[in-house]
Amino acid sequence: MSKKMKALYNRLKQNPFVNDSFWALFGNVAAKGMSLLGAIVVARFLGKDIYGEYGAIRSTLMNIAVFSTFGLGYTATKFIAENREKKPFLIKRIASLTMKISAIVSALMATLLFFFAGYVANIVLEAPHLDVPLRLVAFWIVFNSLTTAQIGILAGFNAYKAMAKINTVVGITAFTTSVALTYYYGLNGALSALLLTQIVNWYLNYREVLKNIPIDKPGTKTENDNLIKTIINFSTPVALQEGLYALTSWLMIMLLIKLDDYGEVGLYSAALQWSAIILFIPGIMRNVILSHLSNSLGRPEEHAKLLKTTLLINFGATIVPFVVIYILKDWVVSFYGISYQEELGNILAIAIFTSIFVSLSNVYAQAFMSLNKNWYMFGLRFVRDFFVLIATYLLITKHIFNGALALVISNLLTQICFLFILMIVYKKIKNALYN
Repeated sequence: MSKKMKALYNRLKQNPFVNDSFWALFGNVAAKGMSLLGAIVVARFLGKDIYGEYGAIRSTLMNIAVFSTFGLGYTATKFIAENREKKPFLIKRIASLTMKISAIVSALMATLLFFFAGYVANIVLEAPHLDVPLRLVAFWIVFNSLTTAQIGILAGFNAYKAMAKINTVVGITAFTTSVALTYYYGLNGALSALLLTQIVNWYLNYREVLKNIPIDKPGTKTENDNLIKTIINFSTPVALQEGLYALTSWLMIMLLIKLDDYGEVGLYSAALQWSAIILFIPGIMRNVILSHLSNSLGRPEEHAKLLKTTLLINFGATIVPFVVIYILKDWVVSFYGISYQEELGNILAIAIFTSIFVSLSNVYAQAFMSLNKNWYMFGLRFVRDFFVLIATYLLITKHIFNGALALVISNLLTQICFLFILMIVYKKIKNALYN
């Protein structure tokens, strides 16, 4: 290794942002990889039809979880990172409040699902026999919400190495329990493994949170009467953004079904899978970005440098897989069968290209959050999603493009405009704050 390369290696190794990013990536890859292997085995054991029921129940839980977390994961990261040096006496109360709010909101939603499982099974899923399985995993929502808050707290402390170890254990637990319980107990076993894994995840994060929370010293100021109001005011627009994302995603599918057919849904879903792969690393980085940007508030030069660095990292993390997938797109499409080959190539290319702009926009979303400008972000996202849906509707009804192609084109054009608007608005907000 040359001296220059060695010096670069040592500089990167000592850089807190790079170090945290590495551990965040390592832990998530380990967890997701083991979970994916487990999911493949579960699908094989259950067969297509029962695995479809498992997928429907899991999707229902995930959609409810979007609302039950109430944006508190990001809230915890933001407030702990911002205050851990300036106001350490607030840390314990911030952690306590985020956990309590998470518990209350998620327990309410889990209870509603438990008692209305029959309605959800009959009307929403159109599968009355899924009533009992839904009740079996209803309180997964509580442990998922608490875990999300815990991860946010640990991210605020930059405890990414500890989180990587936890994620590795959780990934192994997910694989072993899902394979064993599904083999012996079928659908109920698979759902029990889902719940058990989440409980293990909650417990390990709970222990790590306790290690990081500072112990109050005698005479230390601990109260802040406005803290709970501040947390709720910060979390509400974040929760609305997450709810908006879930609603818009559902409406997009509904548009394709109502205005075209399920074939277009299949094309769009296939393209979206590859878009999700490109956005995997940027998605992992979101808590890391928020933590470091929040901690640099009051130091505008450092804040600006971090923003530029994360934009470059996210660009690099998306442009490389985009180029690889684009070059291999015909080979990728061939795996989906004859019915996909005529249209999927163009849809896939546009969807993965859009991912680059989504990735960069997400960096600005974290920057807005670090500056306590969540309502700005919610408003801009609402307008963006509204235009995507309207543009898609017009392109399909005017017979300009078929459903899936219309949707990905609308999304691409809107995401490009959205990114430039974010850049302009963020610059104005930053100038107003620091000048």
